[in-house]
Amino acid sequence: MEEKLSREEILEKSRQENRKGDERERTIRVEGESFSLLFTLLMGLILLFWKRAHGLPHEDVMCMFWTACVANRVYRLTRRRDTSDIVTLLISLALLIWNLVKFFQMT
Repeated sequence: MEEKLSREEILEKSRQENRKGDERERTIRVEGESFSLLFTLLMGLILLFWKRAHGLPHEDVMCMFWTACVANRVYRLTRRRDTSDIVTLLISLALLIWNLVKFFQMT
């Protein structure tokens, strides 16, 4: 009986550890998201330079960039509670709001 309990405890512990996926799957997901974000940032830079070179408003691209920054800081703040994340969140949020105001003034 004691052996069966020990086996059940081991199985339950294994289930809890694997609830969110194994470490390899998490690594692949994080690396994939980072890779995707890098290409999105690259495309944003291309669009930004093209718009500036042609005298077009670029606040829409900047809003997307600052939105990503704000979202990243909010997530990190909820996970780490580091004061440096609060500072960078406030800066990113201010720049997002500034670009949003400029964008809506254009239309």
